[in-house]
Amino acid sequence: MYAKVSKKGQVTIPKAIRQEMKLGEESAVLFVVENGEVKLKAVPAGTAEHLAGSLKKYANKYVPLNEIRGKIQRDIGRKIDEDEH
Repeated sequence: MYAKVSKKGQVTIPKAIRQEMKLGEESAVLFVVENGEVKLKAVPAGTAEHLAGSLKKYANKYVPLNEIRGKIQRDIGRKIDEDEH
């Protein structure tokens, strides 16, 4: 099914998919990126505590956020430098 992304980056999940995934007003979804594809997984209604640790299997090791930001900044800098030369 096709859905358009809004100016705010929002997408409406088509009704047929919401019904099949049993997503109601208080439900949530989890976006998982694997091999260049985005997967949408239904999360039972409830508080954020239910999500604690749900992405653990996708992490190879703990990396502090400031290290991740630094790497992203360096990568962007290299890309800009390459594009200019």
